[in-house]
Amino acid sequence: MRIKSLILAALCMVTVGVYAQSNYPFNGLDMNMGNLSRLSDAKTRSISPENFTGEKGKGGMADPVRDKDQRNVANAHHAAKDLGKGWKVNPFIIVKPGET
Repeated sequence: MRIKSLILAALCMVTVGVYAQSNYPFNGLDMNMGNLSRLSDAKTRSISPENFTGEKGKGGMADPVRDKDQRNVANAHHAAKDLGKGWKVNPFIIVKPGET
């Protein structure tokens, strides 16, 4: 009997949680332990040394042989020159004071 009441209570909690999530849209911001499992329609982009603008699908596009952009040949060019496009060519950049 006790197990049945625990299962019923858990089912009620899940039902209330699903109902609350469907009525209140979640934008992916303000993450906490209470909403880790929620899905959002947020669009994310990663700005990194290999994708300075955060464009969709442009990570790992640095070509160590053909790319003449000084930001892409400054640090790991010599180590990745035989790998070609699509590999981690530029793991870091040096940003001088005042640069953005």
